[in-house]
Amino acid sequence: MRLLFLVPPVDFNPKGIPDRTYGCNYGFGYTPPVHLLSQATVAQQLGHEVRLMDCRAENINTDAFLNFIRTNAFDWVYFFTVYLSNEDDLKAAKMIGEFYPETKFVFAGTSPTWKPEMFLYDLRYVVIRGEPEGTIQELFSTKNPDFQNICGISYLKNGEVHHNKARGFVNLDTLPLPDRRLYKGLYRINRLNVFPITNMCVSRGCAFRCKFCAPNAIDQAIEIEYKKGQVKYTNRPPLRLRSVEHVIEEFKDIAKLGYKGVEICDNQFIWGKERTLEICQGIKGLGLQWICLARAAAMHDKEILKAMREAGCQLVYMGTESFRQAILDDIRKEMKAEDIKIAVNALRECGIEPEISVIMGASPLETKEDIAYSLREANKLNTRFTHFGIILPFPNTEYYDIVKANRWFTTPTNDFMPVDNSREAIISLPNVSGEEMKKFLKKAYFYQYCRPQKIIRQILKIRSAGDCLHKATTFLKFLKMLMSKS
Repeated sequence: MRLLFLVPPVDFNPKGIPDRTYGCNYGFGYTPPVHLLSQATVAQQLGHEVRLMDCRAENINTDAFLNFIRTNAFDWVYFFTVYLSNEDDLKAAKMIGEFYPETKFVFAGTSPTWKPEMFLYDLRYVVIRGEPEGTIQELFSTKNPDFQNICGISYLKNGEVHHNKARGFVNLDTLPLPDRRLYKGLYRINRLNVFPITNMCVSRGCAFRCKFCAPNAIDQAIEIEYKKGQVKYTNRPPLRLRSVEHVIEEFKDIAKLGYKGVEICDNQFIWGKERTLEICQGIKGLGLQWICLARAAAMHDKEILKAMREAGCQLVYMGTESFRQAILDDIRKEMKAEDIKIAVNALRECGIEPEISVIMGASPLETKEDIAYSLREANKLNTRFTHFGIILPFPNTEYYDIVKANRWFTTPTNDFMPVDNSREAIISLPNVSGEEMKKFLKKAYFYQYCRPQKIIRQILKIRSAGDCLHKATTFLKFLKMLMSKS
């Protein structure tokens, strides 16, 4: 069969380019659609002819896209849909369906798992809920599959929506390495000054239990499906790690393909000292620069940090959220406020750049004074990158249930609504309103990135004309966000 795995053209969405790795904002850059790639690779392994078309990376606008679909028929078109890409993906499906009435459409990801009925336009549409790889293997085993016998899907039959029973978890080591040869475009990211870059995931799930946590988009979808099976949401899906050998093999494949940098998108990269040291030892001769996410408390062991640096690690992003201990305790962060400063200093001492975050509104205890304090403490650390955002109570989280029960959503339906959390607020809490959080947000970003010394630091990092263009484009997007009325 001929299968199209699609990211629609940029001009389908006037608000911006949805980030499809983490799924919570439009972003100032654009990361490769690694989840879509992984799923396309599984389909390709079944022997199908697969085209992964990332219109953003391939500079394909609406006109070029229409020219392509007029002359290329596919049996199935597949989308990995995040909340901010709902309209883009549905528009593309309906457009293709008008040309080819026999083509079928698959929607996987966060939004389709949460509300499958939104994507079941007619009998040609099917939703894969939760973790998609096992379902893909069954769904694409034949041109006309029997939907009622496939676990993990939702579909229309006789005018009604049918939700088949959930599917179990896959063994991550049985999945093929993502075939980056399917990418037809090239990617950059702001945090690495090498080109081209790619991204990867080395685990799924999380061993921690933060009330608000919104992990990367594949884990969000898995958590939503997992949550549906519980009377009361008290647990998250189990942590699953790829083997060290499997991780090293993927790094080697990435280097072989000529990539210079890697973003590791897992919720936490450091799961145990021995495992981390083994991975670093296995990749340190590859000449790759890479960045990752990790918890602040895991950044105190300098032996780990030095091994990471020798293996090419350039930056570690830490979800610090707040500098008030009462807030950290309430959101069940399992971290001390002083862990943040210790981690920043340790990373710098070992030659790795730290990035921190401040998330507003993650606890109903938070006040305007708490937010102002956290912003001041973050600025004192003077990191090159600081991420600011307003909490989005995603449907996969415990915090979503709390906000909905207390009617703290400001949306007309008192429910989650897709917005960019680096610009918008959809909640108001007892001690601080959404509008107040938005004002804090703009001031924080302006102070962090518009000071002369910050701009000069970014200019000094430029290594090529392409890098200059990328940084200039990113900065213009950032200024546009700051000047917007929303």
